[in-house]
Amino acid sequence: MTEPATEFVVRRILVALDASAQSLAALNAAVTLAAGLGADLEGLFVEDINLMRIAMLPVARRVLYPSATEETLDSSRMEREMRLLARQAQESLAAMAERSGIRWSFRVVRGKVTVEILSAASDSDLLTVGKSGWSIARKMHLGSTAHNAAVHAPKAVLLVKRPLAANRPVMVLYDGSPLAEQALKAAAKFARSFKGRLIVFLLADDHHHLAALKRQAAPLINAREIAAAFHPIIGPAAHRLADEIESEAGGLLVLSRHYKNLSEQDVQDLLRAVGNPVLLVR
Repeated sequence: MTEPATEFVVRRILVALDASAQSLAALNAAVTLAAGLGADLEGLFVEDINLMRIAMLPVARRVLYPSATEETLDSSRMEREMRLLARQAQESLAAMAERSGIRWSFRVVRGKVTVEILSAASDSDLLTVGKSGWSIARKMHLGSTAHNAAVHAPKAVLLVKRPLAANRPVMVLYDGSPLAEQALKAAAKFARSFKGRLIVFLLADDHHHLAALKRQAAPLINAREIAAAFHPIIGPAAHRLADEIESEAGGLLVLSRHYKNLSEQDVQDLLRAVGNPVLLVR
């Protein structure tokens, strides 16, 4: 039976792979979701053209961690390392996907990392990336790639820092807006897929608004036949959201891109603060 257009539907998941531990965590999460939802999985490895250009410079060096020793970079060596990393990524994808019995594919492209990932994401329902990571350049960040995916990806994005704990409750922030309703539907879908529980953080202005949010959310939850609990947050919330979320010891956290009482910066700060895998719903 085809789901209504308003439902959160995932048929194809794209996972961006590189050399980082968080990339493997992202792969693990993508495999878990694909298995639970019956989705196809595509792995993408981007050969960073900026690194290739740097390696062509006669003065190119890199500093090895943790020894702090320098070594010369050259384009042929960089090519070999890129191919090796791509092969390792493909082998990891194949092993995890085949153990879970899901259909998978893998491809390598060359270009600017963020540009290529966002371009490929347009053909998928969900993009999965490590929240931060290191490439051959050993550059640590919340990553520019993760940040750009969160802001610019055309579809839903899953940002992963640590492995997805499917046995823990799925959590979602809800303020009654249409986008938050979509996030609630997505969270309920994953809670049902994981055969687990749902925790709904209700972002309310006051107690009257809180009661209205409960009435609004209850039918969406009851229709999906899952166990759920409400966690009220009344009044200004941005400064305490991360602590409130941490107190529930949940797994996947589902957010919409916009909330009435949270700025875009508040949402970005929350993404940086929490260690949970975070699904951003468009």
